[in-house]
Amino acid sequence: MGMQATTSKPPLGRVRAHILRMSGLSTTAMKVLRTCNEPNTCANDLNRVISLDPVLTGRVLQLINSAYYSLPSKVNSLTRAIILLGINTVKNVVLSFAIFETFSKRDSFRVFTADEFWAHSLSTAAAAKLLAAGAGVPLAEREDFFVAGLMHDIGKIPLNHLFPDAYREAAQSARGSRQGMRSAEEAAIGTDHCAVGRMIARKWQLSEALTGALARHHSAGDAERGRLGLADAVALADLLAHDMGAATPGGLSLDEPGRDRLSARWPFTADALAELTAAVAVEVEKAKVFLDIASLR
Repeated sequence: MGMQATTSKPPLGRVRAHILRMSGLSTTAMKVLRTCNEPNTCANDLNRVISLDPVLTGRVLQLINSAYYSLPSKVNSLTRAIILLGINTVKNVVLSFAIFETFSKRDSFRVFTADEFWAHSLSTAAAAKLLAAGAGVPLAEREDFFVAGLMHDIGKIPLNHLFPDAYREAAQSARGSRQGMRSAEEAAIGTDHCAVGRMIARKWQLSEALTGALARHHSAGDAERGRLGLADAVALADLLAHDMGAATPGGLSLDEPGRDRLSARWPFTADALAELTAAVAVEVEKAKVFLDIASLR
């Protein structure tokens, strides 16, 4: 369909070539991720890596002194900031900034706007983190859920950039039927944003858990009942973000049966859903600081 007929290279080949050309994580970001993954890493180890990058240092300090963390007094020391944030949170903060920097170009967004995309991504991230908190996930691990939610639709950016006509067709098709956006992408382009998200995660050498969340967040019910994994949390958070009105063109990626299965596995009372929705709205406002600090606005 559409773009497939106008190019000699198959769609998946064009996507792979695009991702290969795409800039990888910065040297500093890669060093931060490696350092955080090493056993016995301490704040001084991270300080030595981050302090070599004045821009990143400024962003970490700006973030910890923002309303997002609401600390009682200003933090001026990078080492102190790292101690307060924790190793895992610093890792995810650096990764979040890298995401914004890589995908901030306005010409990357043709079928939907950058504002629409990041509004949905932030809503999903905030919801995933709150779901993790409600499921008893340890505090140090909740930022993993935030980043998974933030990145879950990242594969849509190359697709809408490379195949705008076909992607617009997919969005219209998904809106007018019971199929989800993921199925519509596959039909119109020949691949979907989950597959592209996996390619990006592998290029960036992200963890297996995060790579799996990007690849499988629309395969509902992967985890054991009552045990909230990254993929299921993101799928649930995505549903909630759409219900709140923070949607991307084409709507949900799950088809109707998939939505029903997910809702059945993780039922919410009306009161619990209303409470969670209100909490997400508050968290989204706080999380907008990520956009501001990354200078996307």
